[in-house]
Amino acid sequence: MALIEGKGLCFNYSDKELYRNIDIKINQGEHCVLVGPNGAGKSTLLKILCGENRPDRGTVAIEPHVTISYLDQRLEVKDEQSLETYLYGVYAPLFEKEKQINSLYEKAAAGEGDYEALLEKAERLRIELENRGFYALEEKVGRISNDLGLTEKMDSLLSELSSGQREKAYLAKMLLEEKDVLFMDEPTNFLDAQQVDSLSAFLRSYPKAFLIVSHDESFLKKISDVVFSLKGGKITRYKGGYDHYLEQSVLDEEQYAKNYEAQQRYIKKEEAFIASHIVRATSAKAAKSHRNRLKALEILEAPEKGDVEVDFRFPFSHNVGDKPLIVENLLIGYDHPLLQPLSFILKKGEKVAVLGHNGVGKSTLVKTLLGEIPPLGGNFDFLPGVEIGYYAQDAAVDRNLSPYDLVRREYPELTKTEIRTLLGSSGIKKELALRPLRELSGGEESKARLALLMKRKHNFLIFDEPTNHLDQKAKESLFRAIEDFEGPVILVSHERDFYEGLVDYELSFS
Repeated sequence: MALIEGKGLCFNYSDKELYRNIDIKINQGEHCVLVGPNGAGKSTLLKILCGENRPDRGTVAIEPHVTISYLDQRLEVKDEQSLETYLYGVYAPLFEKEKQINSLYEKAAAGEGDYEALLEKAERLRIELENRGFYALEEKVGRISNDLGLTEKMDSLLSELSSGQREKAYLAKMLLEEKDVLFMDEPTNFLDAQQVDSLSAFLRSYPKAFLIVSHDESFLKKISDVVFSLKGGKITRYKGGYDHYLEQSVLDEEQYAKNYEAQQRYIKKEEAFIASHIVRATSAKAAKSHRNRLKALEILEAPEKGDVEVDFRFPFSHNVGDKPLIVENLLIGYDHPLLQPLSFILKKGEKVAVLGHNGVGKSTLVKTLLGEIPPLGGNFDFLPGVEIGYYAQDAAVDRNLSPYDLVRREYPELTKTEIRTLLGSSGIKKELALRPLRELSGGEESKARLALLMKRKHNFLIFDEPTNHLDQKAKESLFRAIEDFEGPVILVSHERDFYEGLVDYELSFS
């Protein structure tokens, strides 16, 4: 049974057509994922299906009484309630019933009313709470908050949490609510590898339906049994896991290309016949018949050229020596050390992945090395002449700026053509370069920020979760660019599929 069904959906964003009469439905219990290149309109489609946006044409039908929960990749949760209150608020009706039970017991003890009737009503409510799992709530909330790394933040106000922690707070609430259909947009972006595994396990055993947008292929392989591929304004449904989709989509594209070429040959042949016979009295009737057949033919559109080409390149300035970075007994943290003293040497051209749970100190290490926060002990030394290029996971960017403005602000000496060329290399082409960042997809915004590292020469690069939001083509280009960079690289990442084979060694924090 279809819980949610979109029919004939069309949507235009400014001068860009995202969809042309697409149909999509989510059936009861289906575990669906939505994939496609950056800018294809995946986030917009989620919003249309859950009622956040309205299509230009088409309809969305939701079965009566179906409940929905939606996790936005740019969710903003601002409130003065504690995280604990926020999460337990999911069960507010059950806590009200518990109050009713206590009130009934108090009345019975005080002799207010029929003693047996009061106890009987209290018992009915107690059985209802037991059947609904009320007496296991503490264990349930504790397990999910622990799996997402929120246990130590339960007393914190939501407004005090970082953007990543707020994202995880809403994700935790979403999992506790257990609605009929879950919509999630890039839920793994702020999760470490272990938390991604916990989320994968939860979703695999989830008895209800979900539709998830993600570019993390290993995650998608673990959770999906239906794949929707959104590309070139069209959507295709693949029943089966992600591996099946990868194989079948290639075959489908090859077959479509063959059908298109065959149809083009047929059209040219028919047009040639019509042109040569339409003026002849003896064959004009046949030519008109051929022309009518052509008019009735459903013309196939030319195959898409593929995902937007991305060509990240990070120019290298110069070598400074054999050991550009030496770290000795370094203590990192704010009020107290987060880790045991760190000691390592990053040699010329070496690349290291920094791994560990969220909150363990990965970003704190990066900020310490960049001089943004002071060390609590020990020391680190960069060789003279080190020029660092840095990509931050959650940079404070004015999202009213366009990618063009972003680059021009960083490089005012560049000409319009040079800015356009730079952005084009990172996959930001044509009108996208002039559109405000707030109107771009998460992946397009990431590409624009990565472009800032592509003009100025550096000899040391630091990346903090650079693959968040990026589609597969962009990830492949980023992998090659980091691999080709001659200087040392520090890479904070939760995507093993990305950094395996790229780095020389790993620093794993626990």
